[in-house]
Amino acid sequence: MRLIATSIALVMAAGVAFAADSAPPKDFADVPLGASLHELKARYPDASRNPDSDRHFQVYQVAALHGVDAKSPGAFQIYQGKVVGGQILLDSHNAQQWLDAMKARYGKPDSCTYCYDAEMASASWHWDNGTSLKIDGEMLTELTKEGTAQRSAWLARGNSGDEQADSGDETTDEYGDAGAASSTSTSHRQRHLQGHEGTASSSTTTHQASRSGWRGYYDNLNSRLEHWMGWK
Repeated sequence: MRLIATSIALVMAAGVAFAADSAPPKDFADVPLGASLHELKARYPDASRNPDSDRHFQVYQVAALHGVDAKSPGAFQIYQGKVVGGQILLDSHNAQQWLDAMKARYGKPDSCTYCYDAEMASASWHWDNGTSLKIDGEMLTELTKEGTAQRSAWLARGNSGDEQADSGDETTDEYGDAGAASSTSTSHRQRHLQGHEGTASSSTTTHQASRSGWRGYYDNLNSRLEHWMGWK
């Protein structure tokens, strides 16, 4: 058992040490990592706050990223008022473009499977500063080390079934005076979701709508595009 444990530890250590040869990303979709939410909104005035964002971690969605040939819905990840990464929804129209662009910009991936088919490909790049880039499951995900940790904590809060007492708003997202904005209750978040998804027939339906945002954002992305973008 000790030999097996030691082997596993060595493999894990090797995985951590294995990093892309290129310089780590400094931006996501031409928005610098570390840029303020105010700066993001200046470049993307249409960016909308995902209703499942909370006071600690936020997702701001856009219908199309700037400067790309194929329409690419994207989302910026915000922590303490700063951009810590983002995600791009991939489909048959843009998957090849993004895979080629990431290879050209960052070189050969640390790992890649099915790379002959952009729609099936699973590729990842890792850097010594903790920044990571991954193409997998119809999603391109780029996150700083802190962004990875905070997104994981955000998902855990949603998957635990515990609703946030205060989901925050754009004022608190700026990470200024924490007491400047009034408390946004869970019921407010549920009303917001109902506005996008139709009137719920019961409180149970409302709760399911709220929960679907946590899973729907990352799972079954093709069938949930309208929900992902907040259009439905």
